[in-house]
Amino acid sequence: MKPTVPEKSEDFKNMCDLLSVFSEGAAQLKAMQGELDSMFLSLIDDKKKEYADLQEAVTKAETALEVIARRHPEWFAEKRNVKTPFGQVKFTRSTSLEIKNEELSILLARSELPDGESYIREVEELDREAIEKFDDATLKTLKIKRVTKDNFSVVAASVDLGKAVKEAASKESEAA
Repeated sequence: MKPTVPEKSEDFKNMCDLLSVFSEGAAQLKAMQGELDSMFLSLIDDKKKEYADLQEAVTKAETALEVIARRHPEWFAEKRNVKTPFGQVKFTRSTSLEIKNEELSILLARSELPDGESYIREVEELDREAIEKFDDATLKTLKIKRVTKDNFSVVAASVDLGKAVKEAASKESEAA
């Protein structure tokens, strides 16, 4: 037997009222979302030319900065960065593994390394993160060469508010 809902009960009336509020609110939220999406797309449309121009300017400036920095390695002889009031340029060193013949290195890892299987992934590729820890002599045994690169980056000038507040508080305490 199917349970019946007493349509004249106070709870049923409250349930209908709440469903009405819920449904109307959900519909208004959906309409608001559509309006906000439209406003967002309009804003993006208004700014896309300016954004593209700024992206191009930043990219060109970064390229030109790298050309200048690479032309003057003496600037980076002692420190790997040059700071100015307008920002800084710096070189960071990173390494990667150059594996010319991965199949051969896999065979060599299996035969030359104790527990060589642990350095080989299921898809039969070398685990670069694990092998990276090897010294160059071990890498040479596996016919792998560690390649070092100088990576260039540019950092825009900014105020370190935490440092500024700390310095101001320090000066205040010294004056007192």
